[in-house]
Amino acid sequence: MKEKISAYIDSELAAEEVDTIVDSLRHEPNARDDWFLYHLTGDALRGQPAMDDGFSKSIIEKLKTVKIDPSYDPLDDSKV
Repeated sequence: MKEKISAYIDSELAAEEVDTIVDSLRHEPNARDDWFLYHLTGDALRGQPAMDDGFSKSIIEKLKTVKIDPSYDPLDDSKV
């Protein structure tokens, strides 16, 4: 399926297969995820900024105020 989605995006898919791919994009979440990732990858390769709804920026701002204990070891299971 991924190969066909990629071919469709690149206008290389046979015309008789287009309806099947479009139907998959409408009804299959995994196909939509693949569609999104192909476009995101293409945008990144072309140097185009990714669309951001502000979520990432708000997380980054909140992380700036978090104090982290310098002795904290995320790989230490004994403190869990």
